Amino acid sequence: MVEIPGMRAFQFSSELDRIEAAFKAAIAAIDKAHCDAEAAYDRYIDSGDDDDEYDENGALIASTRHQLQWEAMQKSLARSVIREAFVSSIFHFWEYTARDWTSDQDVDFRGLRRKVRKLGYPVDSEGLALLNDLNNLLKHNNAKTGTKLFQREPKLFRMSLEPKGAHWRSALRITNEDVLRFIDVVRNSGPTNP
Repeated sequence: MVEIPGMRAFQFSSELDRIEAAFKAAIAAIDKAHCDAEAAYDRYIDSGDDDDEYDENGALIASTRHQLQWEAMQKSLARSVIREAFVSSIFHFWEYTARDWTSDQDVDFRGLRRKVRKLGYPVDSEGLALLNDLNNLLKHNNAKTGTKLFQREPKLFRMSLEPKGAHWRSALRITNEDVLRFIDVVRNSGPTNP
């Protein structure tokens, strides 16, 4: 089969455009849900209502205030889930398309980058290495990968503080801008139209 010149670049770019559009739509929806939940909490607090119910021992058993606060927190955590899912999706998109371009299903990440470069495609080696480490931390949550990632880019962690023990993944602070930056890393690591 003969490949149409520019078709691989077109497909690669089009798929990345779809991933980017899907991320923006998903994150916009959860951002709105989070804002709505925070607004509901604020309205309740501003109303001065207090329907907290306690049992005979003084333990809180029902609270609109706490329920609304919980819902806002859950929406905030859902944003993290969306960002993490897209980071992994973006990395795996690059990996499986690179394996398709090189016809090599067995080579490791470094070898795959080299093979893509040998095809004459640009490769953002530093950005891809960072994305690979982040993806591996999301999958495996191990201290070795976490330490390497922290040394490369501490701003990916809460308050740029190095986590201790087994809390690497939960210390991540991936932003919308980080996800879009990683889409650009992948966009700059494959076929382009001349």
